[in-house]
Amino acid sequence: MSIQPYEIEEVVRVSVHQTLKYLGFTVDDPHALQADMFYLRKKREGTDEALRWARRSVIATLIGASLYALWDGIVHLIHHGKAPL
Repeated sequence: MSIQPYEIEEVVRVSVHQTLKYLGFTVDDPHALQADMFYLRKKREGTDEALRWARRSVIATLIGASLYALWDGIVHLIHHGKAPL
């Protein structure tokens, strides 16, 4: 007894259908399913972009703070002749 290809295809089709339905997608309407997937993709891309901007902001803040500390140390050294502690 071997499993026929059409049996495998049917099992896969039903499993995918049930899984998508369980996740809350409208599987009976292909356009609605496509719209749901498009919405999720846009949300993911937006979240990724926000994360990139957050990383850039943190890096810029760290660089700015480091440059300020260096500059403040140089100014202090010039005016007082010794490095601040």
